[in-house]
Parts: sequence; C-alpha cells; structure tokens
Amino acid sequence: MEQLQIAVCEDDRADMQRLCGLIETNGVPASVSVFANGEEFLTACQPDRFDLIFMDIYLDGLNGVEAVRRVREADREVPVAFTTTSGDFALDGYRLRVEKYIEKPVPQGDVDEIITLALHKKAERHRDRIVWGRREPIEFSASRLRYVEQKEHSLSFYLTGGQVWRRKGKLDDLEPLLAAYPFFRCHKSYLVNLAFIQGIDRERMVFQMREGGSAYIRRETFYRARSAWENWLFSAARREEDGNG
Repeated sequence: MEQLQIAVCEDDRADMQRLCGLIETNGVPASVSVFANGEEFLTACQPDRFDLIFMDIYLDGLNGVEAVRRVREADREVPVAFTTTSGDFALDGYRLRVEKYIEKPVPQGDVDEIITLALHKKAERHRDRIVWGRREPIEFSASRLRYVEQKEHSLSFYLTGGQVWRRKGKLDDLEPLLAAYPFFRCHKSYLVNLAFIQGIDRERMVFQMREGGSAYIRRETFYRARSAWENWLFSAARREEDGNG
C-alpha cells in the first residue's frame, strides 16, 4: 500500500505527540509532516502534496480556519480534519468542506475514520490521473485541471494553485481523454472544467474561471454551454445534500 502523506498542524507539543501516536496506532503506512503554525504549514502545502490534513484551529498568528481557507483556494478535495477544544467553528468547517470536526482530546476512532476516508479519496485521485504528451509527458489529476486553451498547435493547461503547463497538441485529441469528467468544449480553442466556472460574462461571451482566467464561448453554443454549467451546479448541490443527509 502506498504511503499516505499526512500533515499535522498543531502548536501544542503534547497534543501533537498524541495525534501522531494515534496515526501510528492506526497502522496505515504514513509519512507525517508536523507544523507548529499556519504560516509554516502554508509555505510547505502545495496542491497534491498531502492526502490528509489535521488542523488545530487555535494557532498563534494565522489561525487554522484561515489556513484551511487558503488551502481551499487551490485544493477543494484534500480531506481536512479540524482539531479543537471548542465547537464554535463548526459552521466554518462546513463552509470550508472540512470532513471532520474533532474535539480534543482526539479519540482513536475519529482518527481511524478520517484516515479511511483519506485512503478512499487517494484511490479516487489515482483513478482520474491523465497522462498527456509523448516527448515530455505530463501527469495530472483531472479534478485539478481548470481549463485548457489551444493556440495554433500548442495547448496551455491551467491547473489549480497557479500551475500552467504548455505542450504541443490539439484539443481534438485531448477532449476524448476527459470525456468521463465534467469538461465542456465551449469554443474551438477552449475546454473548461465545469467545476471551476465562477460565472458567465454575457457581454464578452466568456466563462469566468475560479482562480483567474476566462474561456471564450462560441455564440452558437452559448445556451448549450450555460445549460451544461447550470446542470452541473444542480447535480453538485444534490450530491452535497445526499452527502449531508
């Protein structure tokens, strides 16, 4: 079994040692990185680096809620567990898509539960891996690809966290590889991930993308493009309701 990459952000040494001990007791192969404050954690946290994050809320300086908010700007999927002595931040946890809210002293059962979830999500991420290119192949998760732009015979891959990769190729060849994921060909030069659309600028005829950038929409396909995005939003809302039910 491949190791889980786990981050523990905790400024109380005793709580940190207890949590690391519970992770070890679980028995899953894991590499644990420990951080004493939010700033140190954010410096090290790059998209796809961690499979699971344990975040103390009450940290000196940058608190855990703000640290996770910044993580979510680049990674919507990494499992996060808040660890705290108070239940006052449960609403923040919900807004930030935090999987578990654990009150201290952290119990073994809660650690085991979130580790099981992290293993499941890691397996899902491996299933959506895409490899593109022959001479200089790139490998990425479809869930991190925001949109792709073609200029002449070159593709620009815009990923979460500000990453941009450029390779030779055509959207006509890439599009079939992404058919199983929520991508939409809104223009001959643009392929967008519906999950990363922030809005539509009707005057400019573009999708405005989360984390910046925009993708042109062909006038002839505008209503179909808008419908595809609205249907995705509806389906995503239903999935969240089912998950919280």
